[in-house]
Amino acid sequence: MTGWIVFGVIVLLLILLMLVRLGGEVTYGGEGLKIRVRLGRIWITLIPKKKEKQKKDKKSRHAKAKPPKQKANRPGAREPGVKRAAEPEEEKKGGLPIYLIDLIKLAADTVGRLLKKLQIDRLEMEYVFGGKTDPAGAAIRYGGVYAGGGALLPLLENTFCRIKRRELQAWIDYKSDETLVWLRFGLSIRIGQLLAIGWHLGWAFLRAYRNKQQEDNEHGTKESDQ
Repeated sequence: MTGWIVFGVIVLLLILLMLVRLGGEVTYGGEGLKIRVRLGRIWITLIPKKKEKQKKDKKSRHAKAKPPKQKANRPGAREPGVKRAAEPEEEKKGGLPIYLIDLIKLAADTVGRLLKKLQIDRLEMEYVFGGKTDPAGAAIRYGGVYAGGGALLPLLENTFCRIKRRELQAWIDYKSDETLVWLRFGLSIRIGQLLAIGWHLGWAFLRAYRNKQQEDNEHGTKESDQ
């Protein structure tokens, strides 16, 4: 009787372990980049480290959007309008081996299965456009962000399992010219789902490896007969 109780407790613990979620979260704002990983309800901060966190002063929640950098001409770079000398074409090699193609298909299938099991826990964004000196330009950028968000959300919903929490906000600050942004993005997956995907990947890889070994053996047998 005691053995069955112990067995039942172990099975129950394994089931509960399979339901625990693994994940991570990325936050970007006035305090800089912050990356955390989670195991269930336990969170571990990877960036910034504790020492770096203590040195930082209190800053705004939002980060200033950086203006686009202009590309500088690198030494030896080709000037516009000047054609590059024709280089000798390399001899084209044969295609990929069949077993390598199978491995690529297996990796693509695994990535697809993983994305379908991943859950977006948080998708939050706050975007403040500075429109003090150029309100018309700020309004155009504001509309572009909303249009891009409307196109991005259906893509995320079709790619991932589901979006648990989403909150996208944008507005124009007519009293300032600074453009500020705050982002938070978090993903998670159950341990049981991750193990199921790993089992599928391992079994499919083993089957592809066995097929490759069988083909090599058959090919070696034909060559020895000739």
